[in-house]
Amino acid sequence: MKTKIIIAALLLIVLQSCKMENTPEEYFDIAALNTNLFMEFGAKDFQTMQQNKEANQLLAFDEKSTFPAKSYEDHVLRFKVSYLKQSIQKIEDLKPTEETTPMINASLDLFNFVKDKYEKDYVKIAKLLDQKAPKETIDKAIAEM
Repeated sequence: MKTKIIIAALLLIVLQSCKMENTPEEYFDIAALNTNLFMEFGAKDFQTMQQNKEANQLLAFDEKSTFPAKSYEDHVLRFKVSYLKQSIQKIEDLKPTEETTPMINASLDLFNFVKDKYEKDYVKIAKLLDQKAPKETIDKAIAEM
C-alpha cells in the first residue's frame, strides 16, 4: 500500500511538471529581456546603421545565411524586420499562464509597435539614406517618427 502511494505521488509530480512548457527564465528572456533589441531605437539606430555601412558591416539574412545588405532598406527589411518577426514568433510560442499572460501581451504589443515602425517609418528613412537625401530631410523624418 505504501509503495502505491509513493508511486502515485511521483506520477502526480511528473504529470504536474509536464504541464509547464516554459521555465520562468524562458518567459523572462523571450518576453522581457529581448526588448534590449530596441535600446538604440530611433536616431541612434540610424547613426549606428550609417557607421556599419561605412565599415561594410550592414547586414541582411535569409534562411541560409547572413550577408552584406545591398542598401539601408535591404538591411531594415531583411535584418531588422526579419529578426523582429522571429522574436514575435518566439513570444507567441510561449504557453500563456495566468501569471505570464500580462507580460506576454505587453511584450507582443511593444514588439508589434516596433515592427510597424520598422516596416513604415524605418523603411521610409532608409530609402532617404539610400537616395543620399539632405541631412535635414533625414533628421526631420526621424523626428516625425
